[in-house]
Amino acid sequence: MAARGHVQDPNDRRLRPIYDYLDNGNNKMAIQQADKLLKKHKDLHCAKVLKAIGLQRTGKQDEAFTLAQEVATLEPTDDNSLQALTILYREMHRPELVTKLYEAAVKKVPLSEEYHSHLFMAYARVGEYKKMQQAGMALYKIVPKNPYYFWSVMSLVMQAISAQDEKLAQTMFLPLAERMVEKMVKEEKIEAEAEVQLYFMILERLGKCVEALEVIRGPLGDKLTSELQSRENKCMMLYQRLQRWPECNALAHKLLLKNPDDWQFYPSYFDSLFHLMDQSWSPPEEGEHCSEGLVHHTVAEVVRFVEERIKCEDGKDSRSLRGPYLARLELMHRLRERGCPEESLLGDPLELMVQFFGKFGDKPCCITDLKIYLHLLSPEQHVQFINHLSEAVPLGEQGEEGFAFPEDTKALQRHLCVCQLSRALGLHHSLDIDGKLRLITELKAHYRHGLKFGKHALKTELQFSDMYCLMAAHVYIDLWTETGDENMAWQCLGILQEGLSHSSSNAQFKLLLLLLYCRLGAFESFVPHVLPQTPQDIITFIPL
Repeated sequence: MAARGHVQDPNDRRLRPIYDYLDNGNNKMAIQQADKLLKKHKDLHCAKVLKAIGLQRTGKQDEAFTLAQEVATLEPTDDNSLQALTILYREMHRPELVTKLYEAAVKKVPLSEEYHSHLFMAYARVGEYKKMQQAGMALYKIVPKNPYYFWSVMSLVMQAISAQDEKLAQTMFLPLAERMVEKMVKEEKIEAEAEVQLYFMILERLGKCVEALEVIRGPLGDKLTSELQSRENKCMMLYQRLQRWPECNALAHKLLLKNPDDWQFYPSYFDSLFHLMDQSWSPPEEGEHCSEGLVHHTVAEVVRFVEERIKCEDGKDSRSLRGPYLARLELMHRLRERGCPEESLLGDPLELMVQFFGKFGDKPCCITDLKIYLHLLSPEQHVQFINHLSEAVPLGEQGEEGFAFPEDTKALQRHLCVCQLSRALGLHHSLDIDGKLRLITELKAHYRHGLKFGKHALKTELQFSDMYCLMAAHVYIDLWTETGDENMAWQCLGILQEGLSHSSSNAQFKLLLLLLYCRLGAFESFVPHVLPQTPQDIITFIPL
């Protein structure tokens, strides 16, 4: 509720019980207390507004609005009344009335910093950007503080963003905002990082990339400290827009030396290399390659750089970073797309992916990391690849069911990754009907065995072995599609319901169950007609 810290004011003491009742949700008592107070002090406007808040919260909106307007027409200037009316209008979803309230207050108390700032914020809530600009400048004239000046600048930017006429934004609003900021720059009054960010935003929207780059690389760029590598990220973006590929390459190279696991710079590094190759760029005979330093303009240099990063990771006592290993696969992918013979310098993709699995196979991200590079393998290598991965999965001795199970969650994750990669390569789909039924039996056994690792998990947590259950369900759908045997669909429902009983928060189970029930006719009339109509539609809708 409204501030009530000045206990020396008699009115504050009188109003305090009403505030307490409203804060505690006792609206009826708040109304009664306000009525008692108004009998003794008819001119206590805030008590009327607080009564109106109580009426609003008890569902008597019309009475509340009438009472509030009685106070608003008097154009109050005391903080308690203004803040209480602001709360009431917000609860009524009438923010435009707050602007009128503070417009009147500012006219009566023209030198009040507080009322001017409240007026600006009121305009902001209703999107009155032109009035925001005027309110910001009026406030800056009263209290010359940087934030108030830049409120006005930001209002101009918002006018440009919301303008229907793009030409008007580019010729009037943004240039005016730019001149306002340049004035502060010349006077050396820029203080905060947000002010530099706003300047950069204006220049970027005006398409002045060269000027924006000078700002970021100059003294003002030193203020960009709230985000990690904010300055470098902005420089990289501008180099790419300006197609200054030598600088882009050199900057990416420097940043990857500092942090070889920062994936966002590898694509820029590789893109710039191929642009330089297409342009037949060569470094100058003397001096630095560019303003950012050394440029790698040949495939051999880039391959060597990536291999050096991998050697550094291999030599570490701590766990290796994924970035360099993925970068090698990404570079191989790009070189193959361009038909570059230097692809062979990086090695055999099968061996590289097996090596990656050996290092990171116990991480859930391993499947998504490797899945996008499976196309590097020839069809003849698919089975060989899965066999190599299976050899790196530590399983215990075979049980009575004839299956060997993982003995900890890391081994389970490795086995899951192998199963998912097998499906991604199409090995599950190529099995005959008996093979698929055996696969389902194995996946069910692994699922039920893996439940022991999640015995103490919270209800909101997923079981470690949920993916086995989901894969078994998809193999059932494969069989349903292939044979038309509806029993496979019912078996699928059974395993999904079992999975849901152990992982009640698993959204994939719920969505697949919904689609299956609808396909089998167990749905209400309100189910949208866009749901899948065939088993194949279900597979397409939720790819594994």
